[in-house]
Amino acid sequence: MSREQQFSLKRGALLREAGRAFSLRGYHNTSLEDVAKTLDVTKAALYYYVKNKQEILFECHMMSLDFGDDAMKYCEEHGKTGLEKILLLIDKYVKTITSEMGSFAVLGEYDALEPQNKAIIGKRRDKFDRGFRKLISEGIADGTVRAIDPKLTVFFFMGSINWMTRWFTTEGPLTGEQVARQLVDLIEGALRSR
Repeated sequence: MSREQQFSLKRGALLREAGRAFSLRGYHNTSLEDVAKTLDVTKAALYYYVKNKQEILFECHMMSLDFGDDAMKYCEEHGKTGLEKILLLIDKYVKTITSEMGSFAVLGEYDALEPQNKAIIGKRRDKFDRGFRKLISEGIADGTVRAIDPKLTVFFFMGSINWMTRWFTTEGPLTGEQVARQLVDLIEGALRSR
């Protein structure tokens, strides 16, 4: 493994753990020193991988959006109908984010992003939103999804998924896989054409 690959792997692990530290205490209540203690590294070692707290927050958001992009690609490749694609998207995204990020309340800290970072994250969120709406429209057109407003539907479902950032924990009563399965069931019941 090359030095660049090792750096990337270590940085990814650090970002996930730092995101968990922010999730426990809140972004504004967690210092880089707190993050270093949580990771059992020196502050100097932390600075080797990240410039500041804002970079950690930004990269956690980027990681989440990467998972969303991967889930969108997966559902497009494996789903046949609009409804199938939506269910695959939700299942893959929820399983990935709960397994890769664990407790990820830091993703609720969108307003804490600096303006330039917020603009980047906002554009990527909008792209995902458009892709999700397209799947709903596709399902309506192919008859697998009942006639509903795609924009409102995406807001409803993404709101429920984003709310997981406040309550899901790997130590909780449900695994990420169980949460994904139940959300898929709820979403299917709400969307399926009757």
